[in-house]
Amino acid sequence: MKLNDNFGVYVCPHVFKNESPVLVGIRDHDGDWQFFCDDENCHEKSEPHLIGVGHLTQADPTINELTCLKHGSFAQKIHANSEWEYGELE
Repeated sequence: MKLNDNFGVYVCPHVFKNESPVLVGIRDHDGDWQFFCDDENCHEKSEPHLIGVGHLTQADPTINELTCLKHGSFAQKIHANSEWEYGELE
């Protein structure tokens, strides 16, 4: 399954500015999608940006693999070329 390119998702400033790849994908308990770099504090100390997910999937088509995420779950990578690892939010 593929995410619709125009579907709105939240990203951290580093991903928005193409300074870092997406290494964390979250589908929160409300169903919103969020994508972050590997800076653990980035999402807490900065404002997210709303973009169409197509901007992300062009750079990393494996983001489409995350359509399996249920509400309240996440996926993460160690680096851009590694496999997604999945987990549940607390």
